[in-house]
Amino acid sequence: MADQPQDTLERLKSKDSNAFTEAVRANQQAIYRLAYRLTGNVEDAMDLTQEVFLRAFRALPGFRGDSDIRTWLYRIAINAGSSWRKREKVFAPLDQALEVPSPKEDPELRMAVRDAVEALPYKQKAVFVMHHYQGLKHEEIAGITDRTVGSVKANYFQAVAKLKRKLEGFL
Repeated sequence: MADQPQDTLERLKSKDSNAFTEAVRANQQAIYRLAYRLTGNVEDAMDLTQEVFLRAFRALPGFRGDSDIRTWLYRIAINAGSSWRKREKVFAPLDQALEVPSPKEDPELRMAVRDAVEALPYKQKAVFVMHHYQGLKHEEIAGITDRTVGSVKANYFQAVAKLKRKLEGFL
């Protein structure tokens, strides 16, 4: 739903259920994947995805349209993920299905990468997940997190450096 036409944006802001349903359908999978990477389990990811769209629906009247719908939803998801993390007060392990590029499909490496990503501080983990696993550019992440591109790049490179240190024996 990137680059929303003005009429679609107006329909969304007026709480047109059809326009909102279209926005949910267009973005649900991407938001779920991000929520899953942030929470580490299916049930929490489903709950978080639902919470993101509920928050978005409630916030529609205040959505100015400065960014596209997807960027706005990602920002809501990152904030909801941060709130979830504080509520849960746990660092849930990422699911075994976490895709880790490995030419040998080494299960030991897979587990080590999962654990290393999970151990990252939340801001670094969120930036790393969005860039590495979701394929978002640093500029997009900056828009989603409402930070500078430099800050996002710094978080990403700090995350990569920490991952390299933790995975030194495998690389």
